[in-house]
Amino acid sequence: MPAPTLDAPALPLEFDIPALPLGDALKRYAALTRQPALFRSELLQALTSSAVRGLYTPDAALRLLLDGTGLVAEKVRTGSGVALSLKAADVAPAAPRAAGLGSLAGYPSLVQAQVWAALCDDARTRPGSYRSLLRLEVDAAGQVRRPRLLGSTGDAARDAAMLHVLQGVQLAQSPPPDLPQPLTLLVLPTDARGGTRCRRALGAEAS
Repeated sequence: MPAPTLDAPALPLEFDIPALPLGDALKRYAALTRQPALFRSELLQALTSSAVRGLYTPDAALRLLLDGTGLVAEKVRTGSGVALSLKAADVAPAAPRAAGLGSLAGYPSLVQAQVWAALCDDARTRPGSYRSLLRLEVDAAGQVRRPRLLGSTGDAARDAAMLHVLQGVQLAQSPPPDLPQPLTLLVLPTDARGGTRCRRALGAEAS
């Protein structure tokens, strides 16, 4: 595959990168996009990426990956093509996520990513044509508790399957102690172009 150029059109790619130590997440990103990253190792210490799952352009996926880390990326030309240079943002988030700890600002995104992945992994609940509003809590160990639907998806069997799937979600990180609960998540239908691709179409907020 030829090396990317600064002017090359950005084509969407299928990403499946869970929340990981940031260095590991960047390795997966680089392997898929063929865009190596340049950074000082101390920048990545104790930082965890956001999960990126779905169809995204490389630039959009990288922004999601770095969300909450306090880092930004810019493209630089090297002798062999283009690389990504990571640096601290001008205004860093108030509470960057540390590995294993989570942060108040970033934790709903982690919940969103793992709930979405769980729904996508089960044929009965795979998002596509339905809309659903969910409410759930997360215990101190990161286990989803007391999930409920705030209105039917339009299919009673799917409603029951969603509750079953949600009860089995174990998050990769424990919630921060000051996380407002319960969390409310909105599952949206795929866009008008349809297809069976399970794309990220989920919003999360604390309420």
